[in-house]
Amino acid sequence: MPEAGWSTGTARAAGGSRNFGLWVPTTMQSDRASPLLMVLHGCGHGAKDMAEISGMNQVADLNGFLVVYPEQSRLANLLKCWNWFDPLHQTRGAGEPSILAEVVDQVRGAHPVDPDRIFLVGVSAGAAMASILAATYPDIFAALAIFAGAEFKAAASVPEGFAAMKRGGPDPVQQGQLAFEAMRSGIAKKQRRRMPVIVFHGTADTYVDPVNADQVIAQWTKTNACLAAEYGDSSFAVTKTVVAGVAVGGRAFEKQVYMEGTQPLLEKWLVDGLGHAWSGSPKQSKYADTNGPNASAEIWRFFCESASPSSSPQSADSSLQKSSRTTK
Repeated sequence: MPEAGWSTGTARAAGGSRNFGLWVPTTMQSDRASPLLMVLHGCGHGAKDMAEISGMNQVADLNGFLVVYPEQSRLANLLKCWNWFDPLHQTRGAGEPSILAEVVDQVRGAHPVDPDRIFLVGVSAGAAMASILAATYPDIFAALAIFAGAEFKAAASVPEGFAAMKRGGPDPVQQGQLAFEAMRSGIAKKQRRRMPVIVFHGTADTYVDPVNADQVIAQWTKTNACLAAEYGDSSFAVTKTVVAGVAVGGRAFEKQVYMEGTQPLLEKWLVDGLGHAWSGSPKQSKYADTNGPNASAEIWRFFCESASPSSSPQSADSSLQKSSRTTK
C-alpha cells in the first residue's frame, strides 16, 4: 500500500526533464487501479502552490484518486510559465508535451493507475499547455479541464501569445481541425471517440479575456465532430442547456452544458466578477477566490460523469440553480 501524502520525482524525455509532486490520497485503495489527475500550474507557481490554490488534494482524499503536479523550471521559462506559445512545445514526442507524457508514465510505473481514467487540468499558461497536451496525447488523457486558458495552438510566438490572451486566438474551427490532425498518432494507438472538456473562466479576468473560453468550447466542438466523423458517426450533434445560479460562497455564475444525447461532452462556467483566480479555493489569495463555485469539485464531477454516467463523486458543489433553458 503506497504511503499517503506528498512524494516527488523527476521525469526525463526528449524535451528535457521536469520535477513533479505527487499526492497520494488517504483513501487510496491497494486492491484496485486509481484514477489519476495531472494538474498544470500557472506562471510563477509550483506543485504545492497549485495544490493550495485549487484544493484538489482535498477532493482527491474524498474520492480516492492520485494527483500529479508537474513543475515548470525557471531554466525553461524565467517566469515559470509553460511554453504553450512556442512551436517547439506544441507537438507529440518533443518539448514539454513529451516530458509531461513521461510524468504520467512514471506515476503509472510506481502506482496502480486506471488507464481509462487519466484526466488533465490546467490553469492559465498551464491550461493553454493542457489544450496542446490533450490533442497530442489523446491515448493518455480521457478528459480535459481548462481554467482561464486558451484553445489549441492559440499562438506561435510570444507576441501572438499576449495577443491571444487579450483578444483570443485564431479561428477556433480551424484550430479544432488542427487539434484533430494532431490527435492522429495518439488515436492510432488507442481509440478516443470523444474528448470531454470543461471550461472555467471569470468575467472580470484582466489577464486572459473570457473570449478565450468561447474559443475553447468552439475548438473542442469541432475537434469532437472530427472524431465522430473519423469513426463513421454522421449524426454528431450537441444540445446546449444554460443554467444560471449562485454559489454557496456568493458569486453568481452561468453554466452552459453541451450534451451529446444523454452523455455530457462539454461544459462552460462563467463566474460573475471572478478575476484571474481559481474559483472556490479553500484559501483567499491573489490567484485564489473563495467566493465562487468550487471549480475542483465540479471538474471532478464532470470527469466522473463523462467517463461513466453511473459514477457518483463525493465532492460536487451544492450551488443554487436559479433558471435554465435548452437550445440546439
